[in-house]
Amino acid sequence: MDFLDGLNPSQREAAAHGEGALLILAGAGSGKTRVITHRMANLVHAHGVPGYAVLAVTFTNKAAREMKERVEQLLASTGHVYDAPFVSTFHSFCVRLLRRDGDRLADIRPGFTRQFNIYDDDDQMTLIKQIYKGLGLDDKFMQPRAMLSRISQAKSQQETPADLAKNARDPKASRMAVVFEQYEARLRQANAVDFDDLLLETVRLLRHDSELRAL
Repeated sequence: MDFLDGLNPSQREAAAHGEGALLILAGAGSGKTRVITHRMANLVHAHGVPGYAVLAVTFTNKAAREMKERVEQLLASTGHVYDAPFVSTFHSFCVRLLRRDGDRLADIRPGFTRQFNIYDDDDQMTLIKQIYKGLGLDDKFMQPRAMLSRISQAKSQQETPADLAKNARDPKASRMAVVFEQYEARLRQANAVDFDDLLLETVRLLRHDSELRAL
């Protein structure tokens, strides 16, 4: 079966791409998912790439489910249905990798184990309020939700509490760095991560472990 049939010239070019990076810029409803699923099917069927060597990640469970179903349907017609690529959300993939190989992270994050806890929004709010109470802070300093948003922003930019403290220009910013520092310390004491950490710790793990990167 030719998985490039039925695609327009631009889609066909993208779906036929083999090795190397490829950036697709297209608007809503232009067939991006179609291109990606046909490319995955083409890699497995026409190029002999094992399904386990193909990873597709997206943002939502709905999108991941749709993409997984589409590529499985395509491969079903070729007998490769049991060799389908792994499709998931970014966070689900990170949880999977950390649960499987997270012990290696203990080299750079002492005490981390694969049995880590994942703190949801409620857990994070409880933790921030406990830290506020211990530091004698209240909502007048900053709403707990806003503090969590600032921590998330810092993590997305790979900033540490030390970075925030170093760049603080006023007492409030300095106290925010202290809250962030205690937040991180409490997470580690509980062998816990938040949703931002799932991404960050996976990146740190892959940077740290060359053997794992090569798998």
